[in-house]
Amino acid sequence: MTIPSSAPQLGPAPGVRWAKRLLGVFAVGCVVAVLAACGSSSPKSPSTSGGSPSTSASSATPASLSQLKKIVLQPADLPSGWKGAPYKPGPNDSANNAALVKCIGARNTDGDKVAEAHSDDFALGDASISSSASSYRSQSDLDSDVAMLHSPKLSACFEQMVKKQLVASLPAGATIDSASITITPGSAGDPANVVATGSGTIKVRVNGQQVPVYLTVAFITGPLIEAEVDTENVGAPVPASVVNPLVATVATRAVKG
Repeated sequence: MTIPSSAPQLGPAPGVRWAKRLLGVFAVGCVVAVLAACGSSSPKSPSTSGGSPSTSASSATPASLSQLKKIVLQPADLPSGWKGAPYKPGPNDSANNAALVKCIGARNTDGDKVAEAHSDDFALGDASISSSASSYRSQSDLDSDVAMLHSPKLSACFEQMVKKQLVASLPAGATIDSASITITPGSAGDPANVVATGSGTIKVRVNGQQVPVYLTVAFITGPLIEAEVDTENVGAPVPASVVNPLVATVATRAVKG
């Protein structure tokens, strides 16, 4: 699993490389954390779930780094005005991911990851959009990761981790009013291989003023591939009219492997 990636970050997680990093400081001085993403094909029917090709999981070959780099968002995918900056991994990504997986009681599949690619962190004002794609050794890795999306512990564990990390990073005089995350299995009208979507809100109080940070993530699968598209913004979610086409683009590339 991994921790969703956006400009401000927290950090990748094991297994579903979707508990990704998201711990950053905006210009307004508030620290934000992005939700953890984890997803893959259904554990009950791995050969047909997640919109993956009909090719059986056993015959699939893990995607190489060069292949994964073609799946993640490219500068040309973004609307005009969005500027990209090189992805920078969080210093505690692996530890954050491991802690989240341990809290949920799941198997850490990070050791079975074959390759991983990240897009640039694209920004427009306080908003950011990023994506990542990873390949794994076996379908069982994907099945284990996607099971985390259905865990009743996921939201509580993520919120606990976010609060703990942010408290240590907040500037003087800032506090966390609340942190919430909701992950919904299913495509929600997106491409079939979008196995789950998530949204979260972190409310930070700075100098007596509450600053809400909105996060979203789309969990995507392909043949032995886990991918995600993450967004975050201050004051309002990144518009669906911007996000949905980007999710569809990554989903289309991922399903082809």
